[in-house]
Amino acid sequence: MNSGDKSHVGMSTCYLCGETKEILLDTRLRNKLPHSACYDKEPCTKCKDYMKQGIIIISVRDGEFGDNPYRTGGWWVVKEQVIIDIIHDEEPRNNILKERVLFMGDKVCDNIGLKKTKE
Repeated sequence: MNSGDKSHVGMSTCYLCGETKEILLDTRLRNKLPHSACYDKEPCTKCKDYMKQGIIIISVRDGEFGDNPYRTGGWWVVKEQVIIDIIHDEEPRNNILKERVLFMGDKVCDNIGLKKTKE
């Protein structure tokens, strides 16, 4: 087997922003690591800092739900008061304030005035 057939080095990306979080080495030398992949939902250092400042809102395709909705490019950090003002149902609002992240459909983002900088 050619040594170029396998890669034992990969990059873990942040679940929230998609930027490189850490470099991974496969010490077992058996499996091929993807060049870049998200291996966990632990935010990178930069996203953790943003989460201290406010709530991260990530735009997703309308109707997308679940653990990994299709992201459409909108990404904002808003103060907690914004979430309090727009989400009146106490249970989901408290969950968002605790988790510090909200995936929001494109139409809702547009309706509350969050505009993507890139289309």
